[in-house]
Amino acid sequence: MNDDFNRKEKFDIYQLEWFLPSPSKPVFSISVSNEKGFCLNSKLYEFIPKQLTIGISSDGKNIGLLGIAEKGYHVLKNGKIKDLELVKVIEKRGISFPASYTVEKKDDLWFATLVPPKQVPLTPQNTPKKPRKSGLRNMLPNKAIQ
Repeated sequence: MNDDFNRKEKFDIYQLEWFLPSPSKPVFSISVSNEKGFCLNSKLYEFIPKQLTIGISSDGKNIGLLGIAEKGYHVLKNGKIKDLELVKVIEKRGISFPASYTVEKKDDLWFATLVPPKQVPLTPQNTPKKPRKSGLRNMLPNKAIQ
């Protein structure tokens, strides 16, 4: 056996630098689609004002959410904002659905940035031309063929 293993030296645990996992940072996001509309995730819903005014950039890639005292968009308990016009405006600005935005707070403004959609490969997957049919009887035991 290894002599280092058998050696019984005292080990000082104070020589080690100890670590704990960093606390998880909440991920704030918005999803927009024709089916579900304009939806805030549950983490964002907890922190955002329930009456909002919404600003959308000319290319639709950025969205600003700002709390307002009255006559703003009302955020429902499930995180949805019901307004089909809002969804149509985002779509008219060239954003394909479903779209996802990450959100961060900058002073009083909640600023959402479009997450680029995943690129779908243009080349199809390699599939066999024809399934194998001949030769299967020869592979099976004679008892199974009857």
